[in-house]
Amino acid sequence: MPAPSTPAAPASAMRAVAPFFAPLQREFDRVLADFSGFDLSDVFGPSPRVDLRETKEGVELTAELPGLTENDIHVDLQDDVLTISGEKKTSTETHDKDFRMTERRYGAFSRSVRLPAAVQADKVKASLKQGVLTVTAPFDAAATARKVAIPVKSA
Repeated sequence: MPAPSTPAAPASAMRAVAPFFAPLQREFDRVLADFSGFDLSDVFGPSPRVDLRETKEGVELTAELPGLTENDIHVDLQDDVLTISGEKKTSTETHDKDFRMTERRYGAFSRSVRLPAAVQADKVKASLKQGVLTVTAPFDAAATARKVAIPVKSA
């Protein structure tokens, strides 16, 4: 005879319990990373860290891409969306008298950022130096922001 099924917990009860498990999940992730040298972001889709800032001349984006070359990276601008994508390939081998270890990591990444509409798409430049990608997008002087006073009329 099958065991009686228990009713599902109400959604409000699940939300109350979920915060309880968050510290446990963080601790599990930390322990796994500490003991295995394993970065969970490699499993769940690595995404490069980026900084985006506005200067007087335009927009500057920097992305951390250590170990990659310009052949591994693609930078595209479509409409107002700048996309940095590529593939990370890492392979290490350790040889000893009675020991051999080989590790390989592969993974595609992609990161998209919406830029202001006032940038000159044909003048966007990208450079890679010591694992840091810098993308500069100058503002279009003709597309400067303007302020227009709009009168309010009562209906």
